[in-house]
Amino acid sequence: MSLKKAVFKVKGGGEYEVQFNPESLSLSKAADWAEKKGDHTLDLPLVEWKGGKAMKLEMTLFFDTYEDNADVRDKTQGIEELAMVKDETHGPPIIEFQWGKSWFHRGNAVLTWNLTSFSTTYKMFNSDGVPVRAEMKVTLTEYATEDQQKNRIRLQSPDHEKVHRVRPGDTLHSIALEAYDDPSKWRPIAEANNIEDPLGLTPGSVLRVPRIR
Repeated sequence: MSLKKAVFKVKGGGEYEVQFNPESLSLSKAADWAEKKGDHTLDLPLVEWKGGKAMKLEMTLFFDTYEDNADVRDKTQGIEELAMVKDETHGPPIIEFQWGKSWFHRGNAVLTWNLTSFSTTYKMFNSDGVPVRAEMKVTLTEYATEDQQKNRIRLQSPDHEKVHRVRPGDTLHSIALEAYDDPSKWRPIAEANNIEDPLGLTPGSVLRVPRIR
């Protein structure tokens, strides 16, 4: 069985295979909680949720062209360019990171990323001063459009309250089907939003979808 190589896949076409698979991957995410002004007699400050921060995926890649006496930059440059502006998109490309059958997911969705930083260190040179060995530290930052993030909210389980932005053609029955897998459970949504006409929804409005037990 051949060793599967990790690959950076560019959305819209193109991919860059690493020369050697990373020894480790580091996944991190921070949350934005801010202190509130409150009772100074309390032991701990009161805090409130300000929003989520993007996930980070970090790794170190190694490149070696010593035996071929070739310029190692021919192998590193393609990945470095994933952080550069592309003419057709006016920004760096959106990428996926795949290692064999392994992807990073959030729910059922494959995560997409921006390559937000790299640091390449050349470790060895041939007699002509050409680099033949390099180490590259790479940081990928999670990317998702507004619609993709709203879809994630809609895919949360029915035992958690969520929100739904009304689309053309939506009814309380269709929203209940999407949220609870049961169109007959539209009444909790109507009651939570003081809706009298289940068919008269305004596209673009945001509804509370309460949890059900």
